Amino acid sequence: MNASTAGFGPGLRYGFLINPVSGSGRGRRVHDQLPSILEGLGLERSAWMMELTASKGVPEQARRILAECDRLVVAGGDGTIGQALEGLRLSGRADAALGVIPLGTGNDLARELRLLQVFQRKGLRSLVAALLEDHISPLDLWDVGGRAVLANYLSFGSDGWITEVFGRSRDLSGARHSTLGIKFGYARAGLGSLARHLPQSFRIRAHLADGSILERSLGGHRALLALNVGSYASGILRPVRTRADDGLLTLMSIPHLWNYPVLVATSSFPKLQGFFQRRMLPSWQATAFEA
Repeated sequence: MNASTAGFGPGLRYGFLINPVSGSGRGRRVHDQLPSILEGLGLERSAWMMELTASKGVPEQARRILAECDRLVVAGGDGTIGQALEGLRLSGRADAALGVIPLGTGNDLARELRLLQVFQRKGLRSLVAALLEDHISPLDLWDVGGRAVLANYLSFGSDGWITEVFGRSRDLSGARHSTLGIKFGYARAGLGSLARHLPQSFRIRAHLADGSILERSLGGHRALLALNVGSYASGILRPVRTRADDGLLTLMSIPHLWNYPVLVATSSFPKLQGFFQRRMLPSWQATAFEA
């Protein structure tokens, strides 16, 4: 299916959904600053509503807000935004759109939409003003086994295992982490995954963009990535053929452990990384796949 991510224009009602703990508590500061920013931008109080995310039930919160508002702005990380997009899907509103105030560690969707750059360089007020201009960008949403919606990417193998281990340790600790602390936590989980790889029985079956069917074993590879946006892991990987609105997923295999440090080393050199991707990382454009 297709959703929209957008800024916001005159005559619309806006709902702001804010994760208060995102960005080491920056979400709470965004919550406190937004009313004066919106007033300064000339938005009447009757034209917007705002609430904090609950510990569970973000999709339902987003769906409920979209029953009252034309647009939804989510302040949080990629996880919060993904849950809100599920709420947008459940709302059934083809005219609805979602904007992003990026407060997470990766912020890959905001990076894809060029919103992260505005936020980092010019601050919250400039980002909100840019969102109010109502520039619409279509975004593909993918069904994951009827249980979830995929907007950014999905990982199998060591990448997925690292995320699972880090998420479990974070939930058990119940602590808030700085962005640096979160990155350190991922690195520590990564060190524990050095021996991890896809099982020998791991296979994919994909419907490719040219109409053909791909069936391939990836047993022994480090990971398989299903990418919907052109930024992965805070921009460490920038898949060269990936667009968020073309109805295609990029399936990319990471065959070897040494591929990861090469991706990190080339992340600031797009042409060099593109050369590396084409030569070393098998990839396919797919309309659907099973693994």
